[in-house]
Amino acid sequence: MGCLLAVGAIASAYFMSLENPSDWSTALQLDNRQIWIQAAGRSLCQVASGLIYFYIPLVFVNQVGLSATSVGLSMGISSLAGIAGHLLGGALADSPRFGRKTTLSLSAGLGVLVSLVLAVTQTLPMLIVASLLLGLSVGFYWTAADAAVMDVTLPESRHQAFAIMSVAENVGVGIGVLGGGVLLTIANQRHELLFLGCGLIFLAFLIMVQIAIAETRQVTTKSHTPIQGFLVALQDKALITFILANVLFTTYVALVTSTVPLYFTNFIPAIGATPNASLADTASLYTWCYIGLGAVAQLPIAQAFTAFPRTRVLMIAMLMSSLGFCLLWVTGRFATYQYWTGVAALCVMAIASVTYKPFAAAIVSELAPENLRGAYVAVSSQCWAIGYFMGPLLGGWAMDQSAIVAHNFWLVVAASTSIGLLVLRLFEAQREEQRSIEAG
Repeated sequence: MGCLLAVGAIASAYFMSLENPSDWSTALQLDNRQIWIQAAGRSLCQVASGLIYFYIPLVFVNQVGLSATSVGLSMGISSLAGIAGHLLGGALADSPRFGRKTTLSLSAGLGVLVSLVLAVTQTLPMLIVASLLLGLSVGFYWTAADAAVMDVTLPESRHQAFAIMSVAENVGVGIGVLGGGVLLTIANQRHELLFLGCGLIFLAFLIMVQIAIAETRQVTTKSHTPIQGFLVALQDKALITFILANVLFTTYVALVTSTVPLYFTNFIPAIGATPNASLADTASLYTWCYIGLGAVAQLPIAQAFTAFPRTRVLMIAMLMSSLGFCLLWVTGRFATYQYWTGVAALCVMAIASVTYKPFAAAIVSELAPENLRGAYVAVSSQCWAIGYFMGPLLGGWAMDQSAIVAHNFWLVVAASTSIGLLVLRLFEAQREEQRSIEAG
């Protein structure tokens, strides 16, 4: 109920703040058809991939019987495969022969294959194979999709476009998590049907790419080979510094996505604390308080911070992440109001996530030359690959330990945000120096 009230309050405040129709057009990019098509595609894609990431730990630890550490390792391997997926996806997305559309099609096809493999998986080696394919699929998708959004937006409104993408992502993940819980219940916990459903969704996304999504890669007089493009990006000191800060952000997102549901299910009495009793309860709480609140709050937050320096917005998101992890520690250590502190932790982490995502993507678009957007997105996206390797691996290890280790793990994560703040300040100084050189 608390989450629903928060969602309603934020939505009401946002809609009341839009005084005339032109505000709606500015806030929602209503005149940009490709933004809405890409948003629909992202939502559809995230129904499947979000469901997979959410249910892999719960299904393969609590139903198949693998250890949390081994499942975390397999998800970490998926992220390592994502490194190759982002780099190869960036090369394909910038290539005149392939471009954004073909790369998205390859991502969808790999997603279908991942779902089929997961449907028959009962052992760790098979889970690792599925994880490798998933990493490639995710890498292809994000590199091509983000480059396509940059192609069709202006710099001043780009963070709002990425905010719409984030809303679509949250809506898709929310539908996937809730729908997966319902499907598992109907199918008597048979996870094979869950993953076969994911395959059908990826197939629908593939059809949508072929029918509705346009090729947005822009032909320029400047051309680089893929290796040259990556070298240019890797020599950009500001980009590399920004990636270092983003590794922490993405690790936090990965922890909330993969580890917090398992923590709530197995360690928090007010929510579950038994392996099989509360999958639906955890999924519902996670969906409303993290995904649902994030979806509703995304556009208001993007609009509210429009006038702020984008690096400072990320610093605010970093501080909110610290608060969220401290609340997770409070949830585990104190029995009083345990359910509500868990709700508060998810809500704070939701706000931190949606504050971070659109402004981080907009900063990358500022750094990227027009003809190297795929390469810059590919290089910057390595923070997601690294974060989704570190998050599940560290979180899975912590969840295999005693309750005291699992609880105090969140305090250590909260303390790490101080490093992120220092790196963001260094990035801000580098950007100021670059602007001075360009102006002088």
